[in-house]
Amino acid sequence: MLGTRERTLLLESLRPPTGYRLRRAVGTSFTLDLMALLTAPLAFTFFDAHDEKGAPVADPVALLEALRRHAEKVTLFCQAGAIGVPKPQQRLMAYLEASVFEVEARREGGIFHPKVWVLNFEGGDRPAIYRVLCLSRNLTFARAWDTCLCLEGQLTQRQRGYWRNKPFADLLLALPALATRSLPAELRKEISRMAYEVRRVDFRPPDQFSDFRIHNFGLTRRRGWPFPKVQRSLVVSPFLVGSTVKDLVHDHGLEVLISRPEAFEDVVRSLGREGLPETCYVLSPGASLDSRSSAEEEADGPPPVDGSPPESESSPHNDEVELVGLHAKLFLFENGPEARLFTGSANATGAAFQQNVELLVELVGKKKNCGINAFLGVENDPQLETLRSLLQEYQVPDSVPAVDDLQRNLERRADRLTRVLGATRLLATARDVDEGQRWDLTLSGALPDIPAGAEIKVWPVTLSAEVALQIRGAEVAGPGTVTQTATGDGIATFKGLSFEALTAFFAFQVALSEGQHEVQNRFVVTADLVGAPEDRKPRLLRSLLKDRSRVLQLLLLILMGEGADVSAFVEVARGGGKDTRGTFGSWDQGTLLEALLRSLSENPRQIDAAARLIADLEKTPEGRGLLPEGLEEIWEPVWAARKAQKS
Repeated sequence: MLGTRERTLLLESLRPPTGYRLRRAVGTSFTLDLMALLTAPLAFTFFDAHDEKGAPVADPVALLEALRRHAEKVTLFCQAGAIGVPKPQQRLMAYLEASVFEVEARREGGIFHPKVWVLNFEGGDRPAIYRVLCLSRNLTFARAWDTCLCLEGQLTQRQRGYWRNKPFADLLLALPALATRSLPAELRKEISRMAYEVRRVDFRPPDQFSDFRIHNFGLTRRRGWPFPKVQRSLVVSPFLVGSTVKDLVHDHGLEVLISRPEAFEDVVRSLGREGLPETCYVLSPGASLDSRSSAEEEADGPPPVDGSPPESESSPHNDEVELVGLHAKLFLFENGPEARLFTGSANATGAAFQQNVELLVELVGKKKNCGINAFLGVENDPQLETLRSLLQEYQVPDSVPAVDDLQRNLERRADRLTRVLGATRLLATARDVDEGQRWDLTLSGALPDIPAGAEIKVWPVTLSAEVALQIRGAEVAGPGTVTQTATGDGIATFKGLSFEALTAFFAFQVALSEGQHEVQNRFVVTADLVGAPEDRKPRLLRSLLKDRSRVLQLLLLILMGEGADVSAFVEVARGGGKDTRGTFGSWDQGTLLEALLRSLSENPRQIDAAARLIADLEKTPEGRGLLPEGLEEIWEPVWAARKAQKS
């Protein structure tokens, strides 16, 4: 049932159906890598947007064009304090500032943990299509075994919605209330529209399943899990809590448990060896997806997420971290001839079902097709790469290492402070101090109580940590705490920034120490940016288009339209392809004219998009200098023909 050869990339799962284009995408994640979000619009723009290893294309012009088309259509909600710090000098980050919203769970001690994408596609006169992705994966570049359930269907004309779709709508409607910053009115309206429409979508379960149900947690008063009481079950979870495992064994027939050695050790420390079920598996050493060395990843892979919070059994904020290895979450129950598979974000922990915001999809099928034996596959079958072939039995060590309680307590304190700071409403005010060339950027807001001894630093993510300013408390607020006083200068002011360094994203570093123990968390907080020039994005566009070659490359990408194979195009643009005169790779006037005429005939809106780019560049002498030589001779007759079409 679970074919390990059937591997899907997230970019492929986001790709619009043939003949459709993205209208709106709403995603949720616990942790977030901004660079991963930066590449997501590639899926909606250029469909072959990854290399043979699955890495997104890193061509800056392709990324720029994808962001220009679709960044404003993508909204991502993630846990406050769980955004990783990117590498500095990422000017394209400006296109994401209106796309990211931090959220908090309603229940004390809980986290926002679902990994869901709700995608709305439109196709002219055809019915709209909705696709819901229910994943175990956060929006990061982590290399781990995860699951992805895809439900897709057409929007119907029925007046009453399908009852089983209601939890998807409930999650969408809850997001604005969970957000730490106010959403624009237009975005709230779009989310409400999607929530209304998704209830009327005729989703069909995947092959081999006859039905499905959706389960939300943390949005209502409901607590506890929806699992049936059966005689035999299997659980896959990278994080475990002893009491949860005990209940699954006692009440739900847990027979097979797949997890990580560290998680099994937590159970043994809590319950002893007898607390484990009959069969326990871990991934075998050969099952790792991380085949490249760390040096190779640093050289050509995406930047790592810095400062992901550590895992702790009793700290719900640390319900998971980014892993290499196992990260999937599955609960499989056999009940007579029937099997029920639950997949989504929830781990086998108490916090997942009592405190966190989570989402699981329950799939119903026949045991012979979807039961435990079918799930694991035949043992030692050389013709099949089954899940069982990736596993090895877990051997309980003779002695389980003790937990450093002082270190774990320090980690919990750092995590609480990280979450509170991450949810703080901040204002970033830009002030022009040199005729648009140099700017002062002031961060202000009402910070929470800062524990005595805590070291907190902050800096714009467009700059390196070397420019970080320390936030200091000024008066004692109570035993063991220090309050940050509000001043006219705000929390911190960064002077003399370049125009490109203006940003709404600020990196924080929280450091706590006690004796020999020390914990350091890094994370990003999104502020409301005011005072930036109205033409900020056009100016950034000009700064990113450094020469005529890049302008011509962007023009050709615009004229390629959506769904084009960008990988081969990027290879030629980098000089890695063969001479392909007459195609996009030769950069001559004939190539551009051919692209313009084809767009004029087949998709005139692409001509309009090219016109906007040319008009924007013509506004300044610097921009006019970037326009390719001879462009006017080709462009003017085409643009005249397009205006004639419109009239």
